[in-house]
Amino acid sequence: MQTQCATTNVVQDASEPCEETKRDRVRRLLIDKLKSDGMRFERGTPVEDQKRRLDRMADDLSYMTDERLGWLRDCLKTKGEGSRRNFWPSRITVLGYAEQAQPRPLEDWPGLKGWFVSAAGQVAIGTPGRLLAEFKFWTKHKRPPVRSYELEAVAREAKQISARRETLVSRRDRNVLTDAEDIRWLGVVEQVESQLVGWVREGSRE
Repeated sequence: MQTQCATTNVVQDASEPCEETKRDRVRRLLIDKLKSDGMRFERGTPVEDQKRRLDRMADDLSYMTDERLGWLRDCLKTKGEGSRRNFWPSRITVLGYAEQAQPRPLEDWPGLKGWFVSAAGQVAIGTPGRLLAEFKFWTKHKRPPVRSYELEAVAREAKQISARRETLVSRRDRNVLTDAEDIRWLGVVEQVESQLVGWVREGSRE
């Protein structure tokens, strides 16, 4: 006997359990529960538009853990729009509270990897500390530095990172690097830079 899996719309043997997708997990833990709480769209909102917005919300939040989705649900229950506070909040509102609940991994942020894979990465890798300074800018602003004053700030940051790293590496080579914070900082810097260099080299092969 065959049946249609409700989560994937795939026809399969009834004895086989349906595999839950990332989108369906967010629907189960967040969207469906908020619907049960009374969250809805304004009257007259086309059904296809409703589906598109909820699907996008589910995809946006698919990186979050079950626990953090529960936290976000409790938060959004009081963030509805309209006079009765029961209309779905805007996407930017949802993303803002989601970022507070669980910051999105930088690797998943739109454009981040592409920036370092592109020619921008090839330019940055030629200056000590530049890759890390640009990554730090991305961490804070979720976009690349493009304005002249931003590029100047990144250049200053790169010099500071490079100088501190050179000092700490020298101490480590002489077996006199003992400060726990310095050791932690250097370890993070080397790990992140290794990943960024990998992205840049990936771009150079394309």
